Amino acid sequence: MTFVPLGSNDVWLQAKIGEIIVTTGSIPTRLLFPFAWIQSNRFNAHEWLPSIVFHLVDRTLGLNQTNYVTGGFGLLLFGGTAALAKRLADNLAIGLMAAGAAMVVANYRSDLRPELFGLVLMVALLHVLWGYQQSRRRRRLLWSIPIAVLWANCHGSFVLGPVLAALFFVGELVESLRGSGWSVSWRQFVDGLRAALPYGAAAFGMTLASLVNPLGAELLRFAVALSSSEVTRAYIDEWKPTLSPEFIGRPFFVAFAVAALVSLAVALARRRRLTATDVLLLVAFGALALQRIRFMVFFGFVAFPVCARLLHGAWQARKAERVLFGTIAAVSAIGIAVVVRFGNMMGAYPYASPSYNFTEPMIRLLARPEMQGNVFNSYALGAELIYRAYPRLRPSIDSRIDSYGDQYFLLQDQLLRDEYLLDEFIADFDIRYMLIYWREFEQLKKMESLQKNWKLEFADHKMVLLRRSGPPVRLPPSAPTPRQTGLRGSHP
Repeated sequence: MTFVPLGSNDVWLQAKIGEIIVTTGSIPTRLLFPFAWIQSNRFNAHEWLPSIVFHLVDRTLGLNQTNYVTGGFGLLLFGGTAALAKRLADNLAIGLMAAGAAMVVANYRSDLRPELFGLVLMVALLHVLWGYQQSRRRRRLLWSIPIAVLWANCHGSFVLGPVLAALFFVGELVESLRGSGWSVSWRQFVDGLRAALPYGAAAFGMTLASLVNPLGAELLRFAVALSSSEVTRAYIDEWKPTLSPEFIGRPFFVAFAVAALVSLAVALARRRRLTATDVLLLVAFGALALQRIRFMVFFGFVAFPVCARLLHGAWQARKAERVLFGTIAAVSAIGIAVVVRFGNMMGAYPYASPSYNFTEPMIRLLARPEMQGNVFNSYALGAELIYRAYPRLRPSIDSRIDSYGDQYFLLQDQLLRDEYLLDEFIADFDIRYMLIYWREFEQLKKMESLQKNWKLEFADHKMVLLRRSGPPVRLPPSAPTPRQTGLRGSHP
């Protein structure tokens, strides 16, 4: 399920940024790559550490051979989750089942991306938190600090670290009060607070440790602001609401729905073992998964270890264990057959992955030295364009919507529908090429100025490359310009 080729367009850009960091010894603070006024916008370097890793992977293997790296992350996540679930259930078979189920739920995000670092660190943190719950060794919680530092420098999901510790803190406190029959004295409340305090200290320490990053405290504001952007939620698939009609019924949504129902069934069946911490974890990450499609990836790694803990003591007999291992073997065999025939949750195979990666003829064309100038391009195509041809070719936008801002993103979309505005943008920045999706070409080819001044340079089944053959068209003085529209592309 996880040994798949590169499908995410972001990695091309991150590998290029990693190269710049390694070469210059510093993290870029501005966008740099685009040709328009937006290039001076601040670059949010929240994934700088994975960018260096991706550059090193590119230098050693090449980004076209990253299925082993993605698969390695898959094995690491599976092994870490299985070890955690086995510890909580005291049963290897249950641990393997829980880890396998978690990987199925997360499989729609199995691609080489910084999020993988965040998932590995989240599983490591769960080991620390549940490990302390079992051993009561406070020194174990100290591991939460380096985890927080690494997480904050790898991926925006680092905010979940202190949240997880806080959930354990509240759960421990509530459980202490529940054990006193809810009729507690001040002394009992203090005792409960004292028992929960190490988790609270871990949450506070992780929050402070997260500030050790290039953006400092600004990173916290950035992580919250990105998820609250209306434009991001409307245009970028991974940020759309989970219950959007376009997702319901797709394999990855069905996997999440089944996982949620199974978790609920286990919680009800084993409710006598259910603790306040279990309830908080299931409710919090269930609610998070229902917010945005990309947040479903975290659910399985929290919910199934909870289920494993609830199943502690079940199926301990040798005969029952043999049945469980037989079930695991059968399900695994069926799963392998399904993946070989139909691909994983996103239709990816070990030899092919759905993507907008450039085809070999396009790569050869863009490698020509005479290909120089500014390029008006589709949002997802800017990253690989930068990787392949910067600085000979400079894009109008790439996939860092958080740094480009909502207004500039909307301007790029408006240019596809407004001929006068597009002509002025082309003339303003002497744009020589257009690299766009077919659906966008279908919109643009009706424009009179495009028919007169642009030639089809190359096209494949993914995209179209156009070359300007005449002088740029200038608008009459009375027509609005891109800057006069107010869509100047300020930072959100």
